Amino acid sequence: MNKILLTIVSLAAGLSALAQVGNVNLNNNFTPAGSTAKAFILGIDSQPLAKALGSVEILDSTGNVIKSGGLGANGLFFLGVTDIPGTTPGGAGSIIIRAWDNTTGSSYATASVKGQAIVTLTGLGGGAIPPPGLGTAGNFTGLQLVPEPSTVALAALGMVGLLFVARRK
Repeated sequence: MNKILLTIVSLAAGLSALAQVGNVNLNNNFTPAGSTAKAFILGIDSQPLAKALGSVEILDSTGNVIKSGGLGANGLFFLGVTDIPGTTPGGAGSIIIRAWDNTTGSSYATASVKGQAIVTLTGLGGGAIPPPGLGTAGNFTGLQLVPEPSTVALAALGMVGLLFVARRK
């Protein structure tokens, strides 16, 4: 009887440990070590992306979206405390932060001005008050959005065409 009870308790403890996840406060309202600027999402002009223009997604290491939203202030996102699937409290994991200028596309896949960063998280929370943030748990230092190469190529082709027409006149 004791062996059966011990087996059940061990199995329950093992399953509960697998079910736990680490959590992190997903915002970039901090200044990374060695920097003088916050970890902004920057537009193509190297300025913090305007609040009305930015969209952000957080993905787990397998590429599944776990949180998304817009910018809460110019260049800053505030997505709240989020569980990171596949991690344990106090453990480590990775997330992908994707951002785009939503005037160039309604999703990351369709946007022509976008960027992403892989962030390694350590010391994840698990009921910790307050949970760790990207500034203390991760290596996120900001993100600059860039135009897709096809956009740059089309712009260059248009400029060449304009120069060609101007030379012919």
